[in-house]
Amino acid sequence: MARGQDLKLTQGLPSLAFEVPLTEEEIDLSEYLRIRTWSLTVCACAHAAFYCRLLTAVRCKILNGIHFTNSWMAKYQILQFNRGALRIGVLGCGRFGKQLVLSLLHLTDLTATCITVSTRRPEKLSDLSEMGIKCFYDNKRLAASVDVMFLCCLPSQLLAVSSQIHGCIAESCVVYSVVTAVPAARLKNLLAHSSIVRPHYFFHRKSSWPKLWQSGITPVEALKIQEVIEATSPFKKASILCLDPKWIEVVMYSVLNALHLLKVPHHLSLDVLNDLMFNPSQDVEAIDNPTLLTRESFVNASCIQSLSFNSLFPWFDLASVSMRNTPLTKFFLTHPRLQVHLSFIYRMSLLRKKQLSEDSDCCGR
Repeated sequence: MARGQDLKLTQGLPSLAFEVPLTEEEIDLSEYLRIRTWSLTVCACAHAAFYCRLLTAVRCKILNGIHFTNSWMAKYQILQFNRGALRIGVLGCGRFGKQLVLSLLHLTDLTATCITVSTRRPEKLSDLSEMGIKCFYDNKRLAASVDVMFLCCLPSQLLAVSSQIHGCIAESCVVYSVVTAVPAARLKNLLAHSSIVRPHYFFHRKSSWPKLWQSGITPVEALKIQEVIEATSPFKKASILCLDPKWIEVVMYSVLNALHLLKVPHHLSLDVLNDLMFNPSQDVEAIDNPTLLTRESFVNASCIQSLSFNSLFPWFDLASVSMRNTPLTKFFLTHPRLQVHLSFIYRMSLLRKKQLSEDSDCCGR
């Protein structure tokens, strides 16, 4: 969009017109705010898509041959809903919520039947309904029936929403919050729920985003561009720091929580993560002599002493993980090559094409 083009919105509306023209500084600020909003929307959609891809891959690993005591029960738990596909809920479907839904449909292997939306005006989402997405207004029902709930309401609506779903969120559900200015600790108290993933974004005014920004381009369209994917990548070494690196820690601990609920022994949980991160697959090559994840990567020495061979990793409070240094914090700092590799895995995941077949043998994909 050309500089000043946004001012044409008030053309023919004298009551909204400025009494005097905007200064160059004000025009620059307007353009900066527009670019900032767009870039953070793209980042949030990209990271949500990666998170859903990762959880789906973990479930597929369990279904495709990992054996442990009661593994049949774990597989049953995965398969009892929608052929094992993740059940995704989006609470609040305004401008961002709708872009998120479309991004999940186009950038992951989730189908429309995997996604449910709760919004105050479901009648406004006829286009999503026609795709097969369930749209209604029942926040309690949504919170109790999904594996990942994306919290997309306005900050001004958070108190009302949290009072509606307080105590109703399923134990296995991860609340992925994109509500701005509300930290994970506050969400934990409001929702009485500790499985919270909340990405924290930064946007530097002097960054590469203005060069990537295009008028009218959607997040789905933007995330087909390799340069945009590069700019959203965790651990990106560039002038823009899009995402607080703590996000990837919370994501990995949330994977361990998912494996905990499935009663997967801790040593097999590590095998799942290492296999996803380092084994060559679909043109993703493992780094030479990788430093594999171990028990020490996630828990302290006293916890390690209490772990027998077949015991589970403990349940992790994700809200606390987001606020404190963890063993994984130290592990990443001491292994910078791993950070680069995880960033590479992220980029390759988003560049991978969506599976087109509706008849698949893994996780409903």
